[in-house]
Amino acid sequence: MIRIFVALVLALAPLATLAQGGGTWFPEAGSGTPPDGGYVVIAKIEGEIDDGVAVVVERAVQEAANADGLVFVIDTPGGRVDSAIEITRHIMSAKCPTVAYVEGMGAISAGAIISYSCDYIVMAPASNIGASTPINMGADQSIEVTEKSMSFIRAKYRALGEENNHNPLLGEAMVDNEIELWGHAEADGGYTVYKMHNGDVMEKVTTAPDAPLTESAPAAGVASLPSSTLRMQAQQPGGLPEIFRDIIGEPKPEPVEEAAPEVPLVGENGRPVSVPADADLISEPGKLLTLTSQEAVKYHLSQLQAENIGAALQHFGWDELVWHYVVPNFAEYLFAWLTSPMISGLLLMLGMGGLYMEVRTPGFGLPGIIGVACLALFFGSYIVLGVADWVDLILVVVGLGLLAVEIFMIPGFGVTGVSGIVCLMAGFYMALVKAPIPQYDWDYARLNDAGQTLTTALVMFTVLVLVTWKLLPRTPLAGWLVLGEAQDIAAGYIVQSDEEERLSSGLRGEAVTLLRPAGRGRFEGKNYDVVTRGEYIEPGTPIRIIRVDGNRHVVARDEGDQA
Repeated sequence: MIRIFVALVLALAPLATLAQGGGTWFPEAGSGTPPDGGYVVIAKIEGEIDDGVAVVVERAVQEAANADGLVFVIDTPGGRVDSAIEITRHIMSAKCPTVAYVEGMGAISAGAIISYSCDYIVMAPASNIGASTPINMGADQSIEVTEKSMSFIRAKYRALGEENNHNPLLGEAMVDNEIELWGHAEADGGYTVYKMHNGDVMEKVTTAPDAPLTESAPAAGVASLPSSTLRMQAQQPGGLPEIFRDIIGEPKPEPVEEAAPEVPLVGENGRPVSVPADADLISEPGKLLTLTSQEAVKYHLSQLQAENIGAALQHFGWDELVWHYVVPNFAEYLFAWLTSPMISGLLLMLGMGGLYMEVRTPGFGLPGIIGVACLALFFGSYIVLGVADWVDLILVVVGLGLLAVEIFMIPGFGVTGVSGIVCLMAGFYMALVKAPIPQYDWDYARLNDAGQTLTTALVMFTVLVLVTWKLLPRTPLAGWLVLGEAQDIAAGYIVQSDEEERLSSGLRGEAVTLLRPAGRGRFEGKNYDVVTRGEYIEPGTPIRIIRVDGNRHVVARDEGDQA
């Protein structure tokens, strides 16, 4: 097991080196000033958001430690929510101003929350941002996530909006389709967004171009409550739900006649009278908010429309700096592919299958090398992408060690073997999930991927064991792998002559190792492989050879000559 652990560590070392990829310098794009004289880092976030994209963003933030600016070119339909949240954490740790340049299909779903984590948002013409309700992709349809997960995403939008001076109400409406928003352009150039409920203003936020939030407070005399609380009050007007009244023994309230629903006060064209007469409807109840580039500029979410990345950099005065592109390297593409459920399950099966074959054959050869290499790729890819860590690898190695002790040193199958299996399963499980105890819907989605990986590995490993146990010995391939020649006595192969058997019978010596019942004994300066008749004999105990069958020496305790 020590050799396997050392081999895994040595195999993982070059994988970590591969993950350290650089970007490409384009001094011709600016003035040609060297990096230490001023540069801007540009990283593209495109395609589905996953752990591989998070690694690229983390590397871009590190390479922008001394940069004048960091620009993310975003063109994505969304992806993993937990990966997007990790990306926002990396971007928020940047030491320079950050810009989200939205182009192509836009910043949809997870892309929108990534854009909110940047200091500034710039959009290309005909691009979009919004529609951020997370979903679980089922076998037949997309299922909306639970209120707990929705509440987390709404709060994340609000926190990012307040920190980076983006209107948090717009972000909430991108997540919750029950939010109603109206907007009004102020005379001083600012823009106010009103959050409504039953015709009343629950909250308003005013933003100004290139300026921090000037107001973020509930309207006068109106309590600010999240939409989830409002829905709960509407569903439970009597206070505690009936099921809780039964548990605590509280008397049920007398039934009252249900009041007529409150009719909101509206003016012309359905506009609430509590907002300015010229206010525009931004988001109506029942629809998720998705903004075009022009709408994003109008509502002061985007700084401007820019035809290309060069125009965006010119707006911030970065067009004359050196442009440093951070692009995914080969290792990051490879590791993202290796962590797909099917491929990671195949690697896990080959790793365990190689070690299984190695246990069944003497020495350390090709099956062991294949097993160690596959396990190194499995753990290396998850470690590089930030899903697994070294503790998971150590758990697996400890589990393999305990199983080896159970197989080779301890008769039967007991606590050691069970502990080994538990360590193995815990190590594999923790390597496949980010949250050991799932809380949100995206945690359960990753748990589902882990289940697919483990199921694939288990099924294929079972097939491998059956093939090597039942079918392989009957094929010509077995003759290449296993020595099939018999060493018969008639051909001259003699283990021990009759004279040697007669002379060794009755020899006295002592046990060199613990005999339980097999071990080694020393007789007249020579070591013999010996076996008792079933009893255990401690090392150093006097023993005597009582029977010889070929090279099999049966011994017993030597209690001296008997009368």
